[in-house]
Amino acid sequence: MVTPFIPAFISVCGGLLLVIGLILYFPLDNKSQLLTTVQIIVVISILLVVVILGFILAKTSQLQFTGDSTTLEIQKLTQQVHYFRDIADILVRSKVWAPGLKEYIDEEFTNLNYFLVKEFYKGRSKLALEYIEEKDRYGETEILYLETKAILLNDPSKGRVDNYMNPKEYDSRMLKKWAEHKVGTGWNHYFGFKYNQFKEELDVSRIYERHQEKIINYAVQIDTIRYQDVGFSEELISKLGMHLSDEVIPQLLALTLQAVKRVPKIMNIAFTLVVLLIIFGVFQPIAIILFNLEEVFSFISISVVLSVLMFLMLSIYPFITSQINK
Repeated sequence: MVTPFIPAFISVCGGLLLVIGLILYFPLDNKSQLLTTVQIIVVISILLVVVILGFILAKTSQLQFTGDSTTLEIQKLTQQVHYFRDIADILVRSKVWAPGLKEYIDEEFTNLNYFLVKEFYKGRSKLALEYIEEKDRYGETEILYLETKAILLNDPSKGRVDNYMNPKEYDSRMLKKWAEHKVGTGWNHYFGFKYNQFKEELDVSRIYERHQEKIINYAVQIDTIRYQDVGFSEELISKLGMHLSDEVIPQLLALTLQAVKRVPKIMNIAFTLVVLLIIFGVFQPIAIILFNLEEVFSFISISVVLSVLMFLMLSIYPFITSQINK
């Protein structure tokens, strides 16, 4: 049932051949035996429907349990992203940046965002190309400022951060952009092993003490064990950046995409089999018995039910194998 195309094809072909064979070779004077066979088909169909419905209910419970676990993990990671964004908001508003940098970006490149700069080669933004030509006025830290602002965006197509608020849940488009461009690595790069090189442009001591305490508090709430004994410094911001880019965003993106997946293919197949069995294995045979319909309807019922049985027999092994290997 994992890749049911070949079993389905064989079963359909077998069913068609069976119908043709019954029409051509079944003795018409043997109606009583045909009715007995139809009654057996009804019993088989009902048993199969019960079994498949049991499977559907069990699978639904399993999916619900998995969904509940996924939801809890998504909520946990979402809250962590909220804290990272709160830290980014403090950094954006702080005086850590070289004098004039924020005004330069916010006024001359108002609608420019980090993603447009990283994707300048696509030629979608003349503003990005203009920025590329003028960059490095502030020792390359302009790109770090844009990256930090990008953490505050709720829409990857926007450049301005207006009315910053943490959303209830993050759009997968936003998460994909953050993950694609590894947002957070700039913190690790500029505040980490390259900090001595950028000390003049980035001075963490210029961040107000109460804001330093807030950043520490947010860090501890993100991961108590990892940050409980870490004081405020450029090293803390560097570690936070690596944590965000390497762990939190990729995990949240993966779980968000998993949560919005459609009903598994196997559930659709199971529902299809139930419908076929009820129509051709229960309703149609009952109509044949009650209204004495033509023999061809009996042949169709027999063929469809046996085809379903054949399909189940051919596809059960790969399904079991896939479940064991998970």
